[in-house]
Amino acid sequence: MNKILVKSILKNSQKKYFSTKKAEYQKKSLIDIGAYGKVFKVKKIKDKKIYACKKIQNIYRFNFFSSSLLTEINFLLSIIHPNIIFIKEAVVDLSFSNIFIITEYCEYDLKSILESRVKFSSLQIKFILRQILLGTNILHENHIIHRDFKTSNILLNNKGLIKICDFGLARSHLGKKIFLTQDVVTLWYRAPEVLIGLKDYTDAIDMWSIGCIFAELVLNEVLLPGNSELDQLGRIFNLLGTPNSNIWKNFDFLCNLHKVNFPSQPFNNLSKRFRNLLTYYGIDLLNRFLTYDPSKRISAKGALKHLYFYN
Repeated sequence: MNKILVKSILKNSQKKYFSTKKAEYQKKSLIDIGAYGKVFKVKKIKDKKIYACKKIQNIYRFNFFSSSLLTEINFLLSIIHPNIIFIKEAVVDLSFSNIFIITEYCEYDLKSILESRVKFSSLQIKFILRQILLGTNILHENHIIHRDFKTSNILLNNKGLIKICDFGLARSHLGKKIFLTQDVVTLWYRAPEVLIGLKDYTDAIDMWSIGCIFAELVLNEVLLPGNSELDQLGRIFNLLGTPNSNIWKNFDFLCNLHKVNFPSQPFNNLSKRFRNLLTYYGIDLLNRFLTYDPSKRISAKGALKHLYFYN
């Protein structure tokens, strides 16, 4: 990021989301530490309201990340929805070396709740999943792929509202397949088409990740906790069976193209694993999330109409 870029954003923005003035926020506590900065709970001195502040340090040293950061800010500014985190402002300090993203504050994230061994009821799971899908649907309708759905990126406030956050890996795809990097989505939530090396994936990768989150809410543990890409694929095949070109168009060709060979496991064990945890409709929806062929995987809009939410 540089001064010219910041001034350009200031000039083209309808609201003053960027400023070179010092932000008047009081730091309260540390929430999280990421690869490029820290997230704090802060209080705005003027109105005493509580917010979250992501502080990114030494932005000159991260040219790629600076682009990713601007992408995140632009997406958050362009999409206003109750289930997507709201960005209040972004503030650049006087030295142009640090940037502070101020967002609404949420008390919890799903990962922390699940790690505390809280058990959600079936109605609570439906309530949470439906909100995730509502937020995802608005993203996909605007041709935005999140590319990093996981429980730590799903926030929950004390009013029960779900907020999708962290758009650093999000990309616009304009409704078409585009060639994108494979180094996306935390391994445990990564769709098989990304794992085998496809670069022309679609927003269907988000739906696979949401299926993994759905299963995690039900199980109170990670569905597919692989420790490498090959191990992750092995766990997927053990659960769902090894795919072939009958259920995933051109799968055999794709494997040959990317020089990947997999052992044969012909059985889908999803119903067996969840038969005492989900209803028929719940298992059906989970199967539709975890469908191998991206073109056949259920969309966010389609999932919202599924009988699981109305039975």
